[in-house]
Amino acid sequence: MKYIYYDGAGNKYEIQRLSLAYIPIKPAESSSGTYDGGESYTKVLNKLDFIKFVDVFERAIWNEEAHSERREMGCGTVRKYLDVKLVSQVYLKYNSSPSVEIIKLLPLTSY
Repeated sequence: MKYIYYDGAGNKYEIQRLSLAYIPIKPAESSSGTYDGGESYTKVLNKLDFIKFVDVFERAIWNEEAHSERREMGCGTVRKYLDVKLVSQVYLKYNSSPSVEIIKLLPLTSY
């Protein structure tokens, strides 16, 4: 199982098994042409942190009130993969409760 989360700026977080990889966008990829998501990193997650991610992503996928029909500025995106097959993708409304929970969880993983 793997989850990919794109934050409102388009930075990518890949969470699988016990690792998290952060792949930031660069100015050339940003809508403003100036935003820089910083440096990429990979971090080993302990089992409890991985379970926290699974919990928050699964609740986000099931919380239909928090979903947006399309990706709008500031929306987050959650993708769930089983093996290599995409099984779920949702756009989360800006500032929805699942978005806020995910954003609060992400700093636990940064250096």
